[in-house]
Order: sequence, then structure tokens, then C-alpha cells
Amino acid sequence: MMNIFFYKKLFIKSIKVFIVLFSLILCFFFISNSYVFPWEKQNIIETTLEWGGLNKLPNEIKNLTIEKRGNPFTRQFIIEFEVNNPNVIDLWIKQSKRLKDNFPKVKSNIKIYEVYPGEQKSSGGTVEIQGKKVRINMSWS
Repeated sequence: MMNIFFYKKLFIKSIKVFIVLFSLILCFFFISNSYVFPWEKQNIIETTLEWGGLNKLPNEIKNLTIEKRGNPFTRQFIIEFEVNNPNVIDLWIKQSKRLKDNFPKVKSNIKIYEVYPGEQKSSGGTVEIQGKKVRINMSWS
């Protein structure tokens, strides 16, 4: 009789430990993975634009890609997109607080705008423009 009670308590404690460990592993995976879940996309775009002091993305974008990197203590977001008309990018630059008075470096036909430090206490990052393509890379740590 005593053995059954002991094994029942041990089983229940084992289940609790398993649930806690599984929850921690799941949280770590969610925080540190690089996959962007559909419900995260809008928040990542808004956060990246805030960190860079950038205007909202142009309406006419295509080939939008979003990537996240980091761990629970650092975060990096990379947004890439293209437009049909390069004048749309010029207008976006003029409307972006941290780009309009920023003079880019030019390397191999790529304009590189540096935004250091970033807004909202972020580390900042870069905005690279090559023709009709834009790559925004912002970090926080």
C-alpha cells in the first residue's frame, strides 16, 4: 500500500518536472529561433522602423523578406524589399527622420546609411540601398 502511494507521488512530481522543462525549452525556442511567425511580422516591421528612426515602408513594395536573429538578450531584425520606381525610395529617405540628413557611404554601387545609436535605446544599424532594393538591418542589445 505504501509503495503505491510513493510511486503515485513520484509519478506526479515527474510529470510536473517534465511540464516545466518542456515549457522552458519551448519558450527558449520561441525567443531565440530565427523563424518569423506570421503574427510577428507587423510588430517586427514597426520595431525595426522605430529603432532606425525610419518612415513607414512605402506602399509599393515587393519581395518583402523579414529575418530575425539573436537570443533573449540581443535582437536583430533584417528587412529587405524592392520597389518598381527608385523615386519611391528617395521619397522614403526624405521622410525618414534618421536618413534625410544622413550622408551615405558608397561601396560597390550600394548606398549605406549608418544609424548609430538607434532610437528607443537600440544599438542602431544600417540601411543599404542598391538601385531598387532596400535592406534595413537594426539591432538591440
